[in-house]
Amino acid sequence: MRLNALGRASMNNPARLALQRRLMARWFERLGGSVPGGAGLEIGCGRGAALGMLRERLGLRRVVGLDLDPRMLRLARRRADGPLVLADALRLPFADGSFDAVFDFGAIHFVASWESALDEVRRVLRAGGRYYFEWVTGRFLRAFYPFATRGFETMRVPTPDALLAALERRGLDPSGRVLRPRLAAAATWLVGDVVGVARVTG
Repeated sequence: MRLNALGRASMNNPARLALQRRLMARWFERLGGSVPGGAGLEIGCGRGAALGMLRERLGLRRVVGLDLDPRMLRLARRRADGPLVLADALRLPFADGSFDAVFDFGAIHFVASWESALDEVRRVLRAGGRYYFEWVTGRFLRAFYPFATRGFETMRVPTPDALLAALERRGLDPSGRVLRPRLAAAATWLVGDVVGVARVTG
């Protein structure tokens, strides 16, 4: 699902970038640790603002940025020094076990077939790989989505517990590595209400 102008502004603005750098990156590092020398994939990279930060903060050797919107990738090319790929989260154009880490700053929660997207995340992760995720599950926080997306589909949004259970069914273990920053999310509209890291266990 593509964002419209309002959606692009809400997901790609200085305030959200600052939160990604100062808050989300710290949470991801604390929950999942660094990935020194590893290969990473960011799903829904937008303007590419987080790509360099992820590489520097978490020690990745390479981070691939993926987005469904060619307009966003054109903007990302101005700042990204790594590969950028135009593709859908439901059909990741990578071989099985291609990445040590997959990053999702609130992208897959826009996908109606979100469980299929999680299947793809699991497929491209190597043994021991990590899925770093930020999700918005609350109805209040999602209320503006019909105004921010192109062709918004009514979708069954999982509860936090249902999301974690879906991860576990795929051999992605989030045990002890999840935060639920509800107050921050409600106050800013810029941070998801479920943040965590799930490791490949099988």
